Amino acid sequence: MRRMILSGFFPLTAGPYLKTAPLFLLFLILPALLAGCLAYSLEKEHGAVPVVQPENEELPAAGGEEGVELDPREKELEERLTREEQARLAQEERIKLEERRKEELGPFYVPLPFPEQKENPPVKARGIYLTGHTVGHPRYRELLDLVESTELNAVVIDVKNDHGMVTYTTDIEIVKQVGANRNVPIKDLQAVLEELHSKNIYTIARVVVFKDPYLAEQKPEWSIQRKGGGLWRDLKGVAWINPYERNVWEYNIAISREAALQGFREIQFDYIRFPENAHIVDREAYFPGQEISKEEVIREFLAYAREQLKEYNVYLSADVFGVIATSWGDSDRIGQTWEEMSPHVDYICPMVYPSHYGPGYFGFSVPDAHPGKTVEYALSDALKRNATLSKPAVIRPWLQSFTASSWVSGAISYGPAEIRQQIETAQKMGIDEYLLWNANNRYQRESLFPAGEADHVMDKFFQARAAGQDSLGRTPRQAVEVFLEAIRRRDWREAFALQVTDFTLDHRSYPEWKGKWTARPTYYAIEPPEVPAGGSADPLFVNLEVHLTSRGNEFKLVRESWEVRMENHLWRVRPSAAFVELMTFDPGAGEELPRLTHKP
Repeated sequence: MRRMILSGFFPLTAGPYLKTAPLFLLFLILPALLAGCLAYSLEKEHGAVPVVQPENEELPAAGGEEGVELDPREKELEERLTREEQARLAQEERIKLEERRKEELGPFYVPLPFPEQKENPPVKARGIYLTGHTVGHPRYRELLDLVESTELNAVVIDVKNDHGMVTYTTDIEIVKQVGANRNVPIKDLQAVLEELHSKNIYTIARVVVFKDPYLAEQKPEWSIQRKGGGLWRDLKGVAWINPYERNVWEYNIAISREAALQGFREIQFDYIRFPENAHIVDREAYFPGQEISKEEVIREFLAYAREQLKEYNVYLSADVFGVIATSWGDSDRIGQTWEEMSPHVDYICPMVYPSHYGPGYFGFSVPDAHPGKTVEYALSDALKRNATLSKPAVIRPWLQSFTASSWVSGAISYGPAEIRQQIETAQKMGIDEYLLWNANNRYQRESLFPAGEADHVMDKFFQARAAGQDSLGRTPRQAVEVFLEAIRRRDWREAFALQVTDFTLDHRSYPEWKGKWTARPTYYAIEPPEVPAGGSADPLFVNLEVHLTSRGNEFKLVRESWEVRMENHLWRVRPSAAFVELMTFDPGAGEELPRLTHKP
């Protein structure tokens, strides 16, 4: 069988095969010769030889070979398809992300902002406060004309008011569940904001946070509790929400997110505090979940809010009592401490209404009767408090545009002159932003300059300031004098505001250091430095001689050169290392004297 199969292919006798061999070889060789000749011809003509592509090797993509370009139309099509694919993938990822957020946030869910957002450059806001009812009232047109035709350029609009009610149509499930969206006065908030933006008016959303009587009644488990049981209420019978309750945080942040999506450029938190009259509150009430101090939880809320709102392209501001700039620590036990709040917002808005300072403040029996000076002292304290912080908020004060005679004994009527006096006092101190408050939204046109004139007034104030003066009107030499006098009087607050510490000492550690002071300046002679016109961004150096006493011993620092630099709009002083060491030097403890210190 094997023999038969083989014979079918190869003849068993060699004769016939040998006769045909030359023809057979010619048949095999001739195609190869022809191919070689063709290749040689192509090489001579084109300088290239065609290459046969193996069957198992991939062909290069169109346009992928080096030096080969796609037709412009093909390239444009390829790029468009790539963009469409990227957009599709991004859209799918966004849908997945939104689904996760819906699951995580539940009834507090608010969509993420659009990937492409409008620019939101900072604005030196000069604005008025408007309730939601005013925006929905025909009188709104008059107020809009007031803003357009005067130095004003901003409005603060309630989106969640003092009663806990939102003022616009909301899609937030938790707000609808509790019914805080009943009878909203602003029917089309987005249209209102679009019109304001078309007129270049800066928009600020006011969100009243922890004074929320409506939510407190609807969610008593989220509220401040009475030690004897039930809701705690203030002297006016108003229930307050509990700042330690995280659901309250999410509730207010959800409203803030939605306000940002509607088009507001800034979120302003008001009543960002515990109830006043803490001596009564702390005796009667308790706060479920309280594990940290009041000032710490307010700080933590602001830090959390800033983190949660960072994708929404809005600024964050906080309204605070004006008195917290003058008092230290949480002296009123309402949770507001300047140093704990200012670093966590873009704008801090002290309510420096003269009517809100009691008898004796700043040396006045009735501060309300001295609008200019009261605002000056209050803002001076605010500037000093900001000076000690590495990244403080911009100070934008609330000013009084109302008369307080109904509740302040000795109050005066506030007309255009009293309102203007407050504005210009702030401007002379370099504070060129302000907000006017009138609960009834009635503002006096005569107190305001025409549009465009306010900036010229600010320039005049700046030019009138003596060369080298800071926002408190001090020169570098005066800053050193005030610092030394503060050390001599043991006024650590004034000294802290003026001493350059590279922000390594804060409002807690500085008074601890002050407790170790043993020395006191008894004499100093200061040579005034030359200050360039308009001030200097670079540090200056002040030459001086200082004498100190410590536990009956007298010491002398000669040929001293102290650095003075502008920080947060104030001249601040960096004393020499020898001076700092001497302040806590104890001669009786066997310590080595600081260098450059001489005993006469």
